[in-house]
Amino acid sequence: MSKKKDRAWFICQQLEELVSRHYPNDETAAHALRTDSKVLARIRQRTPVARSTLLKLLRRSAGLHPIGAPADALIVDTRSR
Repeated sequence: MSKKKDRAWFICQQLEELVSRHYPNDETAAHALRTDSKVLARIRQRTPVARSTLLKLLRRSAGLHPIGAPADALIVDTRSR
């Protein structure tokens, strides 16, 4: 079995709101947060992504705008649901 299938996947429900509040579209947000717009689209659809990806986006977002909570507190493990 693939290790990728065994990996835990995570979501951040607040990230969609944070991105929408500060950026008019995914292209602008992707450029500002230095990520691919496809990743932001997956987050908007609440598709689980890797924890490192979410942490990277939250830390970059926190550097530009206040996020109101520690980055680790905003991430939810999909296995715990």
